Amino acid sequence: MAKQTSVRSAEASRAASRAERQQRRRDRSREEILAAARNVLLESGVGAMTLEAVATEAGMSKTGLYYYFPSKDALVFELVYATVERHARAIHDAVEATKDGGEALGAIIAETVRHFAPRLDDFRLAFLFSQVEGAGALKWTDEQFARLRPLNDLVFAGAAARLSAARKGRKGRASLDPRLAAFLAHVSAIGLLTMKGMVEGVGDPLRYSDEELIDGFATVFAAAASA
Repeated sequence: MAKQTSVRSAEASRAASRAERQQRRRDRSREEILAAARNVLLESGVGAMTLEAVATEAGMSKTGLYYYFPSKDALVFELVYATVERHARAIHDAVEATKDGGEALGAIIAETVRHFAPRLDDFRLAFLFSQVEGAGALKWTDEQFARLRPLNDLVFAGAAARLSAARKGRKGRASLDPRLAAFLAHVSAIGLLTMKGMVEGVGDPLRYSDEELIDGFATVFAAAASA
């Protein structure tokens, strides 16, 4: 009986090892497809992007690609989602390290600019692609939107909570909703990155450095938080 138990245990261990190796291969293939899709997307635009082109870039068959992604929209969504999720988690971690609402708003701005300033292609993919490509170029499902929406809490909830806590017991002149303040801080950083990409694209960089602009926005929002 002990020998049979040992044999079954060994077989189960080998099966688990095989399953783990297969999963690693699937994960690696998926990441290779996403990297290939990003290259094709940035070079050709979503309108000209085809699954055939992505499969060729990834060095695999279209049938093999379908195993991982059933449509072009699904593939583009995963690219956008991965970019937005990394950004959201980075903001969440930065805000967690702050002491109050003003610092938290500054952290949203600083993390957004510092994350995307050296990665403007990722910024365009996450925030500008649907506008540039036009209405209807991307079609996402309710389930996909349901995956995206919780990322908003990662970006805004921490700062909103700190602002709300600071306001307890005092009446400030400003009546701005805390979550709206966090949203506006994020929008300000997105606007800065949009301007940065626009002027650098024509060879006329902004007069102020990224850090000067971050500090300027952070000062404005910290003052608003304390009002």
